[in-house]
Amino acid sequence: MHFLIDENLPNAAELLGPHGEVSTFTGRMPPANQLANADVLFIRSVTPVDRALLAQAPCLKMIGTATIGMEHVDQAALSERGVFFTSAPGSNACSVGEYVLTAVLTVAQEQGIELARKEALIIGAGHTGSQVMKRLQALGMQVSVIDPLRQQVGDELPYVDWAELGRFDLVSCHVPFVSTGRHSTHHLLNAERLKALKTNCLLVNASRGAVVDNQALLHRLTDGASLQVVLDVWEGEPSILAPLVPKVAIATPHIAGHSIEGKLRGVYHLYAAAYEYFNWQTKKQDELSILPARAEKMVQVEGILGQADIAQLCQSVYPVRSDDHDFRMDGLTPDGFDRLRRNYPLRREFSSLAVRAPSGLHARILDLGFVPVELS
Repeated sequence: MHFLIDENLPNAAELLGPHGEVSTFTGRMPPANQLANADVLFIRSVTPVDRALLAQAPCLKMIGTATIGMEHVDQAALSERGVFFTSAPGSNACSVGEYVLTAVLTVAQEQGIELARKEALIIGAGHTGSQVMKRLQALGMQVSVIDPLRQQVGDELPYVDWAELGRFDLVSCHVPFVSTGRHSTHHLLNAERLKALKTNCLLVNASRGAVVDNQALLHRLTDGASLQVVLDVWEGEPSILAPLVPKVAIATPHIAGHSIEGKLRGVYHLYAAAYEYFNWQTKKQDELSILPARAEKMVQVEGILGQADIAQLCQSVYPVRSDDHDFRMDGLTPDGFDRLRRNYPLRREFSSLAVRAPSGLHARILDLGFVPVELS
């Protein structure tokens, strides 16, 4: 078999090599000469799959995206061609949860905001939203949810409706991009809803850029009404609304989910789907065998685990300000935006850090994403 994979999918060659020839491509679009004989194509969210791409790939039997998002793939076109499709929901949810936690704590630390007992709203309580919810609750925040689809099936979560939007101190978006229909998420936070946010609300978008109307957000931030904003995703990326960047507290180039563990889980999901679909007879590799070791480093915490302590732990694993700096310096053009994503350095998840602490803190440490260890 011929496998064609995005060069930023780690360990894919090692997993797929026993089953055929593996080639990689660079950038958003695979070259026509590589598509011509590809049986399997593994991509990320930057590669749009449409009829034009499929016309260049007459041998294609399977496409996999190592992401939860699927809006870049024309599934109707794949179905017409009989091409099997899979995605990787949940693979980078932990990484996104840790990005949001670190960014929120960084802004709170810089602004002198105490988050405990303040109110947070999660918009979209799926894989990533649930991870964010758990971490914000571990900070002592009161967390509510807007997710009409989950609410309809009877999930027992603290649901609210849009009429209550203005009461929240923190609003974090974690919905897929859906462009049409009753549950469209295009400009879910439009000018009216952005206007409803309370002064000094902290708004986070780590879902898809067009979930927040970027022009309306720029107007709100220019109009003298104060918001604290964290944006990892941008409408129109890699071409972004550059005047918006100086007005947000933290700006990064769609890398919230780019931990090494998240990438490896996504790749493994695609490998496992191919293993089942093609009915390979060799021994299936185990997911744990490709993940890096947990708790490689250790720190000790005594007494209470306050907000400043948690912020220090988070930033010791993931210094989000470094990504913010690189983006502001080099990511404002389409080429720069893509280059930062393509050359993104290895980033571990919080599970790489063990925290030695009294047993009474272990549940909280675990909910934050670290590995608790008993004090000796």
